Amino acid sequence: MLGPIGGPELALIALAIILIFGVGKFSRLGRDLGTSIREFRRAVREDDDEKKESAAPQVQAQAAPPPPPPASQPPASSSGESNRPNVF
Repeated sequence: MLGPIGGPELALIALAIILIFGVGKFSRLGRDLGTSIREFRRAVREDDDEKKESAAPQVQAQAAPPPPPPASQPPASSSGESNRPNVF
């Protein structure tokens, strides 16, 4: 039965790849893999930024404060005074 691949097995596989393709191609393969991963991360980040920008106006519209209450009644006084308008 085959078990999980450990460190010695990975080292043997890497050695075989180096012998078959050579050190130059092996290093170029690593560099190309790193570039691919970097490009993928950048694309994902840009996609996330675009989604956030497109969702921002919707969030702002929902977060708008409620309209003020109708001004038909004057505000109640907290000092116990009557609600009559001041006449000077």
